[in-house]
Amino acid sequence: MNLNSLNPYIRSASLYEKASRGDECIGYDARVIYMVSGDIAAVVNGEKLGHLSPGHFLYIPAGVPYKLKSKYMRAVVITFDLSCENTECEDRIAPVSIADFKPELCHRSDNDAPFDRYIHLEDMEAERDVFIRMANIFTSAEGAYRAQISAMLKLILLKAAETSDEHALPARMVEEFDSYIRENCSDEISNTEIGAIFGYHPFYISKLLKDKKGITLRQYIISYRLKLAKRMLELTDKPSAEIASACGFTDASYFAKTFKGAFGETPKEYRNRFKEEFI
Repeated sequence: MNLNSLNPYIRSASLYEKASRGDECIGYDARVIYMVSGDIAAVVNGEKLGHLSPGHFLYIPAGVPYKLKSKYMRAVVITFDLSCENTECEDRIAPVSIADFKPELCHRSDNDAPFDRYIHLEDMEAERDVFIRMANIFTSAEGAYRAQISAMLKLILLKAAETSDEHALPARMVEEFDSYIRENCSDEISNTEIGAIFGYHPFYISKLLKDKKGITLRQYIISYRLKLAKRMLELTDKPSAEIASACGFTDASYFAKTFKGAFGETPKEYRNRFKEEFI
């Protein structure tokens, strides 16, 4: 799934305060379970996840069998589709037993990755108030309440996908890198300097980027500078040479060559095409 097209269609968002049965079942839509208090023993697709405690987050895809057992639980449960392709069905769809499940009715597609597998995160305590608010908004059913919850859930699903992705960089590190590069873009930025500022050996940072993103630290910095240059070409009338300097390229011809290598056209060609398409 292209994450830009993720658009959860909300069917229900409720705060459950009751014991759950231990029968295995399957949902026709996706569901998120966020533990507020209590304890749940969970099994998803035959895999024992142990016990869900307060602050735990569990995403279960449509069509995947699961079993939840608890003596006491207080959890926000949200059921939804990943897209808005089945909006004719607004009400909550109850899960069914394995024997009664009809695959042809399941709301899922072949390209739902990374949401085609369950996601279990143990450290989502910071999202507690957001989940409770989503349940309250759904209960109020005022205004564009489904759209509100959809927007809130999308942010959480994106975070969950990033956190569970073994190829993703730690979000905090990406944030710090980008912030530092943005503030110092016009200056020379060395690997040694980056390492000293973030408390890591530059070799470790470069290896981490290479393992996770397939690029070196130097390539990461250049990529960021090129994206910034692209935005400046779109939003300003500054000459290419001035943009090159502002983005940390000391040589305008090298900037033009690097830009064309990355985007397939020169800065001038890109600006002209952008203006034509925009108009």
